[in-house]
Amino acid sequence: MNRLLPTLLLLLLPLTLLAQEAEECHRPPTQELYDYKEAYVPQEFQHESFRWEIADLIVLALMLAVASLLSVRHHPKCRFTALSVIGLAYFGLFRGGCICPVGSTTNFFIGLAAPELIGKTIAILFLLPLVAAFFFGRVFCTSACPLGALQHLLARKNGYQIPARLNKALNLIPFALLAATVWGALRGGIFLACKLDVYKLVFFTGYAWIDQLGDWLRGALVEPRLLFVGDLLAWLTLGATLLLGVFVPRPFCRFACPYGVLLGFFSKIGLRRRQIDAESCFACVMCTKTCPVQAITADPMKRVVKVSDFHCIQCGRCDGTCSTDAFQSPSPFPDTPFPNIGKN
Repeated sequence: MNRLLPTLLLLLLPLTLLAQEAEECHRPPTQELYDYKEAYVPQEFQHESFRWEIADLIVLALMLAVASLLSVRHHPKCRFTALSVIGLAYFGLFRGGCICPVGSTTNFFIGLAAPELIGKTIAILFLLPLVAAFFFGRVFCTSACPLGALQHLLARKNGYQIPARLNKALNLIPFALLAATVWGALRGGIFLACKLDVYKLVFFTGYAWIDQLGDWLRGALVEPRLLFVGDLLAWLTLGATLLLGVFVPRPFCRFACPYGVLLGFFSKIGLRRRQIDAESCFACVMCTKTCPVQAITADPMKRVVKVSDFHCIQCGRCDGTCSTDAFQSPSPFPDTPFPNIGKN
């Protein structure tokens, strides 16, 4: 009997604590909670400074101008690589991928349906690369686009060439994604194609690290760990895509980017188109092996080499492999300030 009583008390103690906790949960709020609720002021969301939007426009315009000059004068690949590193560092990591070719497409068409939802800055960011493509080709893809820069830096020198028929079939996917993106944007503001952007994990995580470092330098409260965006499945998908991009150059640019369709269209009807001088070219087909987007096709038997204005991204690889300087970018105007002076 003496041992039974303590045992019963030990068994009843957890039940007593649970009963007390349940009673406190159902107890009406105290006066302190009412006072806190009455004194609470909701925090207003602070939009990003307009200065950063202007800075983005200036940096984008400068990078497009430099890339256009490098393309017209047929500078080697290494200078485009240096430009893409700057684009990845600023637009990709420091600005968190704010110059997103996928997101900007959706934003712009949402603005067509509801102009109050889009600012002038976003519209200019969307249109500037298209204007550059009309005058100088798809220089945005190899300069300011963070997605293209990441793929460019990780790709092998001579990647795997996809069979011609399969490549043509895969090249139809961006057209379907562009149509789906426009339809989703106009119908309900759906960012459909943004879900396909697997590289945003890198940009968001890099932006979080830089922001965390800035807080630490300012002496603000910082979490004692590295921040990561996304779950395990998203990172596994990103890793598989990056591995694919090592062997197949620019898989997202070629087979998923809806903005690339618009850039290709403006490049195709543009003023400066990359051409091959038939007298200088002897159809060695070396350029076809180095083109990362397979924009160059050749028929060695007929000694005919062609460049697709729609798919050419002005990366400069063909200039580095051509020993006769056969690639040209003739101006439609008689007195051009950018003569075709070949490789530098």
